Amino acid sequence: MSKRILIAYASRVGSTAEVAEKIGEVLRNLGLDVEVRSIKDVTSISNYDGIIIGSAVRMFKLLPETMKFVNRFREEIRNKPVAYFIVCLTMQKDVEESRTRSKEYLKPLLEIKEPISIGFFGGKMDYSKLSFIWRILFKGKVPEGDFRDWKKITDWAGDLFVYFSRS
Repeated sequence: MSKRILIAYASRVGSTAEVAEKIGEVLRNLGLDVEVRSIKDVTSISNYDGIIIGSAVRMFKLLPETMKFVNRFREEIRNKPVAYFIVCLTMQKDVEESRTRSKEYLKPLLEIKEPISIGFFGGKMDYSKLSFIWRILFKGKVPEGDFRDWKKITDWAGDLFVYFSRS
């Protein structure tokens, strides 16, 4: 029987949702039963054998709904295999300094449960999807572009398959 995996994500303008969907696609193609849902739409995690939690990072923090989700399901999360991924512009370049800084964003999650794996992925900055205020704040300070490395995302999902298929 195939393992049931939930990928729960928090996204503001869709970049993290696209990463979550890609991870789900890879795991499904490898034979797992995967559901990809916005954190806001998850009402229970009891029917899943493992959880992957993903969040965009804004202003150097996980999105607030990510922490609401984790706190709501705290005890169940502690009793299941869990993996985390973040999508942020800090990971525009995958270097040790960026990874160290990005791991700081995950501290609230790490205090609840050590994951089987962590994915650090570059984000996407599309000024046309931002509100006027956010465009003013970021324009000229944050480069526009898509910094997601789809091969890295796919490889990470493949590594998760190895773990979830054995556990």
